Amino acid sequence: MAELKDRIADYDANKEEADKWLNLKGVAKYEQFADILDNNNIEITWKSLDDLVRYDKRLLINIFKYLSFYEDYLRALIWNIDKVDYNKLKKSYLKEVIEEVLKKEKLLNTDIDFDSLKKGKKAINSLRNRVSHNKIILDFNLDGLNLKQALIYFKNILPKNYQNGFIKDINNCVKELNISENIKIYLKDIT
Repeated sequence: MAELKDRIADYDANKEEADKWLNLKGVAKYEQFADILDNNNIEITWKSLDDLVRYDKRLLINIFKYLSFYEDYLRALIWNIDKVDYNKLKKSYLKEVIEEVLKKEKLLNTDIDFDSLKKGKKAINSLRNRVSHNKIILDFNLDGLNLKQALIYFKNILPKNYQNGFIKDINNCVKELNISENIKIYLKDIT
């Protein structure tokens, strides 16, 4: 594989800025983003690469915000019906909290879509792990499930009054960035 600098069509014109960011964030990470552009038949320019990195980071931050809320929300549901089980879950990861919520489905007074939670729990946990470990979110793939599909599962399990906010925040990640339509994640409003 060609060296990353050789893959960036306008590297020489953007050498100073490109070198700065390649040194700060690592060439290996930028190579992964260049691969995403290549796989989508998009010319690798510094602007397309930089915008893609920014887009990925915005997605990651917004997904993290909602995952953090959601984990707290699930813990609160358990707390509200069973403080003993809540104390067992204090140091558990999202996966275990989801399992406990599913066990107590009939006891919970919530608008959670339990069918979506059952079907999407593996994807949601994988999404959580990817976000927690600061991995590139745009190349998410779990058993053929892509990022958009995982985000739809996640949207569906959020409380109804959070879903449109999530959709808006994910859709707004692209603002002022030049991201190709075949990479852009767009979620439809639930209204």
